Amino acid sequence: MTGGEQADLEARLEMSRRALEQLEAERERLEGLLLRLPSLLAELDPDVLAEGVTEAARQLVGARFALFLPADRDRATLTFAGLTREDFAEVPAVGRAPVLAGVLWAEHAVRIDDVAAWAQGEEAARSYGVLADGRLVRSWLAVPVHGRKGRVVAALYLGHHRAHAFTPRHEELAEGLAHQLGVALEHAALFSERTRVATALQETLLPPLLPEIPGADMAARYRATGAGNLVGGDFYDIFEVTPGMWGLVLGDVAGFGPEAAALTGVARYTVRAIASAVQGPADVLAELSDAVLRQASSERFLTAVFASIEPQPDQLAVTLAVGGHPPPLVLRDDETVEWVDGSPGVLLGVFPDPVLVNQHLTLRPGDAVILYTDGVIEARNEAGEEFGLERLSELLATCGGRSAEGLARRIERAVLDHRGERTEDDIAIVVVRAEPK
Repeated sequence: MTGGEQADLEARLEMSRRALEQLEAERERLEGLLLRLPSLLAELDPDVLAEGVTEAARQLVGARFALFLPADRDRATLTFAGLTREDFAEVPAVGRAPVLAGVLWAEHAVRIDDVAAWAQGEEAARSYGVLADGRLVRSWLAVPVHGRKGRVVAALYLGHHRAHAFTPRHEELAEGLAHQLGVALEHAALFSERTRVATALQETLLPPLLPEIPGADMAARYRATGAGNLVGGDFYDIFEVTPGMWGLVLGDVAGFGPEAAALTGVARYTVRAIASAVQGPADVLAELSDAVLRQASSERFLTAVFASIEPQPDQLAVTLAVGGHPPPLVLRDDETVEWVDGSPGVLLGVFPDPVLVNQHLTLRPGDAVILYTDGVIEARNEAGEEFGLERLSELLATCGGRSAEGLARRIERAVLDHRGERTEDDIAIVVVRAEPK
C-alpha cells in the first residue's frame, strides 16, 4: 500500500469514526429526551413548559442557543435557552428577519445553512443576531409550533454561529418535538383556564369574611383536596338571619368538581333564602332537602348541619339540626369534650319529608362548638387507619383556652399530619367559641 493510499484509508477511517461518534451522541441525546419528555410535557404551567422543551430542543439538535416565542405575545417575551439576552451584541430580530418572522405563518420548519451567504448585505445578516464576541449567527432552524387544529401557537428558533450546523435529520427531530409541544401547550392553557374558573367559582361558594357576632369568636378552615380538584363539595356559610340571630351552615355535597360545586351553590343560597322564613334549623334542612330533590338533573345528595346562634348575656344559645352529617363536638372551658349525639338525621336530597330534630346547646364563656366535614374524621394514614372521632375528641381535650382560630388550625394540622400526602377528601372546619370573660 502506497503512502497516499495509506493516508486515504486513514482519512476514511477518521471520517467513519467521527460519523459513529456523532451517531452515538445523537442516540444518547434521544435516549435522554425520551426519559425526560413525559415529565416535560406533563408540566401545566405554560411558561415552565416552554422553557423546558426549548432547552430540550436545543440539546437535541446541538444548537448554540434556542428561542421560544408564543404567537400571541410581544417579542420582548422571548424565552432564551443556552444563552441569555446579555450574551448577544445584537439579539436576533425575529420580527424583522424575513425567514424568522415568517415561521409564525409557516406549515413546516425552515432551515438556513448560512446566513452570511444567503442574506443580502451586512445589515441583513446582522438582523439574524450577533453574539457578544462578534460572531454572526449563521445557522438557523425555525420551527412552527402547531396546535391540534393546525393553528400556529408559537415558534421555536434554534441557532448556531457555525455554518451548516443543522441537518435534515435535525429538522425532522425538531418538528416532531414542536408538535408534542403544541399539544402540551394547549393542554396547559386549558388547565390554566379551568383553574381560573374553578378558583373564581370556589370564591363564590365560600364567604370571603366571617361576620362579627357579639360575644362570639369564630374561625373556619377549608381545603379542597379531593382527587386534586380545586373545587370541592364542602361548603360553609355564616350570616345574619334576623336581627340578633345568626345562621351557620356546614355541608358536604357528594363528589367533586363543577357538578358538585353547582349543587353547593344551590345549597348555600337556598339556605340563605329560607332561613328567615321557617321555624328552626330542622325546618331549614328539610326545605334544603326538598330543594335538592327538585334538581331533577342531579343525582347527587349532601349532608349538612345548620345552627342558629343567638347571643345572650354571658352565653351563646345554639340550636342545631344534623342531616346525615358527622356529629358536632363541644369543647367546654374545663377541657371536657361532648358529642352532640342526638338524632343524626338523614341524607339530604334523597327522601322526601326527612325526619330532622332540633337540638339545643348553651355555650358559656370559653366553650366552643366544632363543626366539620367527614374529610376530617375519615382521613386515613398509610396504614389505612382513620383519624376518627375518638382521636378528634382526644385532640380537643388538649385545646382548652385556645382561640377559635387556634382550634381550627390545630385540627387541620393534625388531620394533615395524619394523612400525609394522601388527598382523599375535602376538609372543612368551623369553630364558634363564646368569648371568655
